[in-house]
Amino acid sequence: MAERNTDGAFDVLATRQAYTSPYMRLREDDVRFPDGSLGVWTVLERSDFALVVPEVAPGRLAMVNLYRHPVGRRFWEFPQGSASDPGVPPEEAAAGELREEAGFTAGEWHRLGILHEAYGYATGVCHVFLARSLTAVGRAPEPGEGDVWTGEFDTGELWRMHDAGDLTDAVTVAALGLYERTRHGTGPCPGQPGGTA
Repeated sequence: MAERNTDGAFDVLATRQAYTSPYMRLREDDVRFPDGSLGVWTVLERSDFALVVPEVAPGRLAMVNLYRHPVGRRFWEFPQGSASDPGVPPEEAAAGELREEAGFTAGEWHRLGILHEAYGYATGVCHVFLARSLTAVGRAPEPGEGDVWTGEFDTGELWRMHDAGDLTDAVTVAALGLYERTRHGTGPCPGQPGGTA
């Protein structure tokens, strides 16, 4: 009798690409679960990406507002995205998104952590950065990003926007929590180990 799988990992019996685009791939894995039953697990393979928390002043943050086609409405969120070229470091991708979407450069960068956006079905990792000492340089939108609105809000306003359903992006809400933790001294802070990009 075979030993029972105790770490929870699935045995992958076969895998196939169901869909491929320049931005993502959809994979189907035939798997054996730890209890021995069989199934199919669909995995969205996407690039890692960066998210920037732009701090205009302590407790006041810059946001962008975009129309999100899959759910059919506009939402507020932090600038985020992946680099167009593979192999670009997360810090460089973050700086590019801050410039393109919000129209800022930053004189000071700090790493706030990483997030898995949806690890039940997707592979992408979100690298979260805090940008300080901002300089307005004007937006440089990519094609399809011309209709981006920008705004600046206190953190209390952002939580009210969440409550009202206008700020529901999972990684933005989580990044706001990471920022609040850092700002109130209960998480990795600039100048402490792990706190500086």
